[in-house]
Amino acid sequence: MAHGTDLNENSAVAAKRESERIRARDRYAAVLNVYMEEPPRVAEWRQLTKTPNVVVVPFFISDGLHSYEDIPELVGIATSSSASVFGAHKIDNRRLYYAPSIGTDAGVADIILEQVRVFDREKLHAGAAS
Repeated sequence: MAHGTDLNENSAVAAKRESERIRARDRYAAVLNVYMEEPPRVAEWRQLTKTPNVVVVPFFISDGLHSYEDIPELVGIATSSSASVFGAHKIDNRRLYYAPSIGTDAGVADIILEQVRVFDREKLHAGAAS
């Protein structure tokens, strides 16, 4: 799920691209794009999904108010200051798994470093060619 907004038509492009890549692997019953501020909305997950288990992964670079407060409220996770919102939640006889933001995964740093190495190699190669 991503933020989504009709103020910028490109706001959901990356999330749509990545969910399409996941969908193409054909490993899950369904892979949907949902958003906070544009349809299809994450708050409608009960109507949009049919499976007994649903996983919501925020497509954000870090966790913040959206991850800790807004999204849990939108999906119906009962929150308290002492309990983590992340993990499994039983909602309407279904299991909703709520993950931390994708950008918090340690592997993201490896992806960034690899992109830097690719850039450096290409820059070095371009310099040698001129």
